[in-house]
Amino acid sequence: MNGINWLSIVFVAGFIVVHFSSKYLKLSTSDPRSPWLSLAGGATISYVFLFLFPELNKYLEVINEAVSGSWLSFFSEYTYLLALFGLLVYYGLDVVAKTKSSGEAEKEGNPSFGVFMVHISLFFLYNLIIGYLLVREDFASNWELALYFLALALHFGATDHTLKDLHKEDYDKYGRWFLVSAIFIGWLIAVLFTVHEVIVAISVSLLAGGILVNVFKDELRVGSIKNYTAFLGGAAVIAVLFMLVK
Repeated sequence: MNGINWLSIVFVAGFIVVHFSSKYLKLSTSDPRSPWLSLAGGATISYVFLFLFPELNKYLEVINEAVSGSWLSFFSEYTYLLALFGLLVYYGLDVVAKTKSSGEAEKEGNPSFGVFMVHISLFFLYNLIIGYLLVREDFASNWELALYFLALALHFGATDHTLKDLHKEDYDKYGRWFLVSAIFIGWLIAVLFTVHEVIVAISVSLLAGGILVNVFKDELRVGSIKNYTAFLGGAAVIAVLFMLVK
């Protein structure tokens, strides 16, 4: 078993609680969008820019060293290209899922189960990476680990509402279980196995791109001054906390 920060177990449990409790919070994802969801979006974006993006520069050196002398050295900005790839994949598959949902919707207005599986499979991978990084990411302190949990717990709360709004009964019946299991499986993989640091670099890069698109696609779709103010407030809180824990 790898050396782990046992606080990560508490945060795994916290992520699970967020996924199971979000259904009881009735927050609007459409017009008008709940300011609480915008606050969560701002907090998440702030964390991506202040923590995950600087990590991409660190992991760029890891990948450069791993591919040195191979044909892959043709590429240079590996982690940033992977972040862009993650953004494009998550955005593209989200568009495909929503297009199919509008074309294949059942009479009561629910998307097909196939569309649901496309969406939930994407977020399974997403949560797997987040659970994995609870152990394998190089946090400077427990406070920094706690900030990672806070920012992504808020993000989970927002994405849960989006998935619930789109997939309704399917999300309550199956989706939450998929997402919870992904968090735990990712954490367990990190605890039981030593994974090459290049895999960590790829995971962080894809996660950064995925988070960006998943926040902005919801915030830009429905927004107002009230939403922007909440978004700004969430970003400011995480920025201040980040400076305090560094």
